[in-house]
Amino acid sequence: MDPTTATEAAAQVTQGMSIIDLVMQGWYVTYPLIAMSVMVTSILIERIWLMRGMSASIDDVTESACATLAVGDTDGATGTVQASMLTSPAARVYAPLIPLLGRSTADDLLEYGERRRLDEVRRLKGNIWLLGTVAASAPFIGLLGTVIGIIKSFHQMAVMGTGGFAVVAAGISEALVATALGLLVAILALLFFNYFQVRIGNIDTQLRVGLGRFVEAGAAAGMVGGDNGAR
Repeated sequence: MDPTTATEAAAQVTQGMSIIDLVMQGWYVTYPLIAMSVMVTSILIERIWLMRGMSASIDDVTESACATLAVGDTDGATGTVQASMLTSPAARVYAPLIPLLGRSTADDLLEYGERRRLDEVRRLKGNIWLLGTVAASAPFIGLLGTVIGIIKSFHQMAVMGTGGFAVVAAGISEALVATALGLLVAILALLFFNYFQVRIGNIDTQLRVGLGRFVEAGAAAGMVGGDNGAR
């Protein structure tokens, strides 16, 4: 092929290439990355919706339950936690402890409460591990698409029998789209993975502190058995 003709053909390909064309051109990489981006977005929406207002609800339930429990009002504490069972993990941690008051030691209450707390934290983590997996793998998937695209471009140059850069410029630009998309998906996944890790860590701390306060409130009202009424 004549070099001038090859250059003109490459220019026409570049000018007529849309985003959809680029995706279609690199289907072997862009499609998995698009699927990953949809998955990441779904996890973000679901986890953000689940954790909305959760920290405030933990504080509210803990304050109310401890206040009623400290004066020996177990019925009031039961009503407080039952009213928040669907919205607050603190209520789900405290609810099974109330029937044990008066016949369990502080150690027993804390041990049982710790198991419930761990269940709540595990539920909060859900599929967040997928965000870390996407953050680690998406750049490499994009890089694979770029490498394959560059190989195809140089193969095209060899077939055309010319070494002009314009011949392979369109192919290389298409190939780089895979890397850009992979980095974009990875950055988004990594940012929210770290955000959720910190958010869940803070909620875990709130539950741990709240559990201690709940047992102390029961001990203050004389409803905790054993010699070690509180820690």
